Amino acid sequence: MVRAYVTIMTSAGTARDALAALRDLDAVEQANVVAGEFDIIAEVVADSERDLLVLVTENIQSIPGVGRTSTCIVLE
Repeated sequence: MVRAYVTIMTSAGTARDALAALRDLDAVEQANVVAGEFDIIAEVVADSERDLLVLVTENIQSIPGVGRTSTCIVLE
């Protein structure tokens, strides 16, 4: 199992809608709007690094309003 944190920048005014869509994904354990460089941070789990890639590039990045993402894989 792979656990990661995904930071997400959204278009102006879309963070809450993007957050709701993120929370509907089974792989998202927790997601919150945050202050700072990014708009949302999500804790996600996947069965493999390949599944994590699919989750981020096909599921998260396709949510309306989601712009740039950055993924930090948990090592320990």
